[in-house]
Amino acid sequence: SQQHRHVVSGIGVHARNLTRRLHTDGHHVHLLTPVDEAPDGAPFDVTSVPRAKLRGSQARWFSLALSFGTALRSLERRHQFDVVQFTDARESLFYTPRARARVIGHINDTYSADLRPLAYYRARYADALQRWAYYRVVHALEARALRRLPCVVANSAFTQRTIRDAYDLRDSQMRLCYKSVEIDQFRPAHELRARLGAHPPRVLFVGGNMQRKGLPTLIAAAPLVVERVPDVEFVVAGRDAAQAHMAAICESAGVRERFHFTGLQSQGELLQRYAEADVFVLPALTEALGIVFLEAMAAGVPVVGTCVGGIPEIIDDGVNGLLTPPEDPAALAERLVALLTQPDLRERFRQAATHTLQRFSVDAMMRCTYGLYE
Repeated sequence: SQQHRHVVSGIGVHARNLTRRLHTDGHHVHLLTPVDEAPDGAPFDVTSVPRAKLRGSQARWFSLALSFGTALRSLERRHQFDVVQFTDARESLFYTPRARARVIGHINDTYSADLRPLAYYRARYADALQRWAYYRVVHALEARALRRLPCVVANSAFTQRTIRDAYDLRDSQMRLCYKSVEIDQFRPAHELRARLGAHPPRVLFVGGNMQRKGLPTLIAAAPLVVERVPDVEFVVAGRDAAQAHMAAICESAGVRERFHFTGLQSQGELLQRYAEADVFVLPALTEALGIVFLEAMAAGVPVVGTCVGGIPEIIDDGVNGLLTPPEDPAALAERLVALLTQPDLRERFRQAATHTLQRFSVDAMMRCTYGLYE
C-alpha cells in the first residue's frame, strides 16, 4: 500500500482497516509500504521500499510500482504468501504474478478510465493539458496492469461497470467490495460538538484534487448562499497545488473572506473541523465512491453530494443526505440553504446515516474480503 501511517485518501483508510482486522482475526500480515509510511510498533511484519518519487503528484504510484515489483520478487523467494493484495491495482504494473497466484488489486477511481476530450478539461481545470496528457498515459498503463490481475476489486458498482467496459475485462475477473469507515474513530466529533458554543453556520469541504471534487462549483454557489444565510462560513480542508487558483476564484466571486483554507489536516484536526460543521459538501465532477461522505456521516455531519459516479450508492437523496446535479451552483445553493436553515432536517439525516454506516462498516468490508479470499 502507498499509504498506511499517513492517511490522505480512501487507499490509506482501506490499508489501515484491512491490516488491523486481518491481524486481529489471527492472520499473518506482511505489509509492503514506502519507508515514510511504515507504522511504528506494528504488530505485523513490515518491509519498506524507498519513498515515492513525485510525492506531491498523482504520478507517485509509478515509482512505487517499480519498487513494489522488485521488493515482492525478493520477498517471495523467502516467504510463501497465500494472497498478494494491492490497495491500488495500478501499483501491480511491474509485478509478475506466479502461476496460480492469488493476487487481488483494488481499483479506487475512474478518471483515467473514463477519458474525455481535451476541451472537457480546458473548461474545468487550470492544469487542463497536463491533466489530459497524464490521464491518457495512465489509461494505457492501467489497462496493462488490470488485465494481468486474476481479481480486480471495485469500490462501487459504478466503478465496476466503468472499469470493466473501459478495459474490456471479464465479468468473472471483477468483484465489488465497498471500502469501510471505522465508526468509533469519529465519535469524539460528537463529543466536541456537544461542548461547542454558538458559532456562525459552517459548510465544510474536505479533499485534495479540489477542481475534480467540485470546489469551483461551491465557490460559485457561495454568493447565493450568503444572500439567504448572511453569516455563513466555508471551510476547505485539504492540500492541492491548485489552492492558490481556488483562492483567486473566491476573490473574483466576492467571497474570499468567507472561505477558510486550512491545508492538510491531521486526524485530530479533522475531527475538530467535523465537529464545527453544520453541513458537509463535496460537489464532485466525478467520484468513484467517496469515503469522505461516510466519515462526515460518522462524525454526525449531514451531507450534500452530486448525483455522479458511486456517490448515489452512499447518499439516498432526501433520506440520509441531499444530491444535486454536478456543476449547478444554483441547485447546490438551494440544498445548502435548506440544510443550514432547517435543524430538524439535519437531525433526520443524522439519524438515517447510522443505518447507512452499517453497510460500510469494517465488519461488512471484512465479510466481503474473506469472500474474495475464499
